[in-house]
Amino acid sequence: MAVHSKEDILLVEEEHIPQELKQRRQFVLWKAVFNEETKKFDKLPFQSNGFPADSTDLATWGDFETIMRVYNEGDCIGNQYDGIGFVLSDADKYAVIDIDDIEDIDNLDALASEITSMSYAEVSPSGKGIHVWTRYKHDKTRHKNKDAKTGYEIYDQKRYISITGQAINNLPINDGGPQLEAFLDKVLKRERPISPQIYNGQSGKAALPEGEIIKRILASQQSEKFIKLLYGGWESDYNNDHSAADMALANILAFWCNKDLKVMESIFRKSVLGQREKFDRPQNNVTYGIELLNKAIAECRDTFTLEEKPQKQSEWFAKNANGTTSFLHHVLGKIIKEEYSIVRYPNMHGELYFYHKKRGIYEQDASGKAIKGIIRHYDETLKNNQINEVLRYIEETCSIVKEVNTNYIAVGNGLIDFKEKELIPFTPKYFVLQKIPTNYVLDAYDDFIENTLIKITENHTPSIENIKEMLACIAYPGILVPRLWYLYGKTASNGKSSLINMIYQSFNSEGGNVSAVSPHKLSSNNFSSAAIYGKLANVTDDNPDFQIEDSGDLKTLITGGPTQIERKGKDSITVRITATMVVASNHLPRFAEQGNAINRRLWILPFNHNFSKDADCLSDVETQEKISSQSAKEYVLKLAIDKAFEMLSNPSSEKLTANERCHEILAMFVEQNDPWLDYFSEFNKDYFIEHAGETVIKDYQNWCKDNMVTPLTNSRYKDLVCTRLSMEWKDKRVIVNGISKVKKGFKLKAQQEPQQNGNFFKLDNH
Repeated sequence: MAVHSKEDILLVEEEHIPQELKQRRQFVLWKAVFNEETKKFDKLPFQSNGFPADSTDLATWGDFETIMRVYNEGDCIGNQYDGIGFVLSDADKYAVIDIDDIEDIDNLDALASEITSMSYAEVSPSGKGIHVWTRYKHDKTRHKNKDAKTGYEIYDQKRYISITGQAINNLPINDGGPQLEAFLDKVLKRERPISPQIYNGQSGKAALPEGEIIKRILASQQSEKFIKLLYGGWESDYNNDHSAADMALANILAFWCNKDLKVMESIFRKSVLGQREKFDRPQNNVTYGIELLNKAIAECRDTFTLEEKPQKQSEWFAKNANGTTSFLHHVLGKIIKEEYSIVRYPNMHGELYFYHKKRGIYEQDASGKAIKGIIRHYDETLKNNQINEVLRYIEETCSIVKEVNTNYIAVGNGLIDFKEKELIPFTPKYFVLQKIPTNYVLDAYDDFIENTLIKITENHTPSIENIKEMLACIAYPGILVPRLWYLYGKTASNGKSSLINMIYQSFNSEGGNVSAVSPHKLSSNNFSSAAIYGKLANVTDDNPDFQIEDSGDLKTLITGGPTQIERKGKDSITVRITATMVVASNHLPRFAEQGNAINRRLWILPFNHNFSKDADCLSDVETQEKISSQSAKEYVLKLAIDKAFEMLSNPSSEKLTANERCHEILAMFVEQNDPWLDYFSEFNKDYFIEHAGETVIKDYQNWCKDNMVTPLTNSRYKDLVCTRLSMEWKDKRVIVNGISKVKKGFKLKAQQEPQQNGNFFKLDNH
């Protein structure tokens, strides 16, 4: 059941989860992400490394222990998760009956009581639904997947089911037999049974295994069209017409699969189109999907002809003269390396990375579990030791990549080539690790985003350009602008949150690209830098109003210098963090440090507009809905990429547009952040020249007492005065009570020292 409030999500009680499920490597994590269209939270699946999981790709699943550890502690890049789930596949024997909209879990109606008495059942994460687990294979010809009237659903493959362990009975997972069949007849029985899913005419036989067919299509002229239909991005080619896209994919498969309905159906179901509920909707005594594929078969006049003998899936086994077989692990290893472009980074001792075709980037597989899953996908008959042999071969022979290709970054519809300033198709040729999930559209435009930028800047052109430059730095880390972007607005409803939401929606809608480590935490927590490493941006909203004691790491991060990061249980490493640092606050920052070292690293943008006074003021929910629209996200990304291209073409070392408002507010900050301003306005340079050191120190301590300031140690106080006034602590000749003496005190540095009568000062005797 959908989640309406994150606060109500139930915790996972792992001790009650059936042991037989825990033994299978079919677990994922999930996050509750708000869906503006449904006004509910979607449970999006993720891997333990922070990247999205796929219920049809076993390489993205994990074992129970790893998934639970990450659920409890968060992943290595700082992401936290709301729950865990188990992926149902055709390789297991499980099915789940899902019951929604339960008013009272402790007082079930007759139907719910009947099904929960048959097998293990638990409460869903929302607390308003029930999942009943059983060993059963869903007969789609007899029972529907779901029924809106009864509120019942059943799933047994290509879907993950959230698990809470909050059991409502003490039963194990039992086999579903006649009793379950009879129950499903009550809640999910089709009014008219579906005919067997076969083609009534001349059905063909695919010339190649499914994986080889897909490889052939990807190598053909239909590759780009096929990729869009398979993974998404087809909408503009077919005017958002799902039926036209369905037919186009079915026609492609009819040709390449030689009209083999079974293979066509298997590939179609792996596509974004085939994962819709509509595919299994009853239609003309079959289903929509089968009728679609039958139509494509009937209209297909030509099919793919194999010019060479197809490779057998068993090519990694060789027959010996004595009749036995030998496992050729290197043969399978070569196939997998070629198919998935597996490499090590950044050296021969580095971690394994493999190219994820659906995402268009390389993904880390530190433990090798994902690659083991890929190996098993090729041949499920392999034993563990054989799988380990293949993995070791891949580890020992794969290519080494020494650095990430910073000329490119992945977006939703391809790779941005920042050198050539163009969009190119996804390719494993370039080692790219980061992806912005939004499409880059050359003519993108959104009226709401444009008007919002005008309002929050009061139509101040330099401020608008600065915001675009900030977005550009986030989109392309190769533009190193050594600034902490500080969004400053004294009052509420000034637009800072809207700008931050633009960043999250356009650059981080799938998670993993933006961290949220405050400057205060960065100065006090040794593990904070690790959470920022590998991110496009670090965004802190509502910065707390207390002093930042140590800005050393912050300054290093801003300038892109080498930083030592630590992760729990691992050795520290030195890296360069290129994340753009963004802070939003209703007050100016306060640093224990003063001076240009921190001042010149700040770029403070003032936000003075008050949206609450607008006649057309929208609610927070309405604003969020508009910012999360596809046109809004694409326009924000377009502004960022186009500005990045412009900044890269600028030969000047200063990439930012001059902004007098920023300079004014920075001057205010410098004054506010100077705790010694009052002291040095009372005691000027002449005072230090005219008095002996012991008198100066005594007067300073009295001033601190009168002004309730904790005095510095003598050595730190001397350093402060010398640095501030360009002086030095040295011997100087003074007259005390009419007697010339040499005393320690402050003197101007030699090149600045004025000529004094008699080369000594007359001093009061304190």
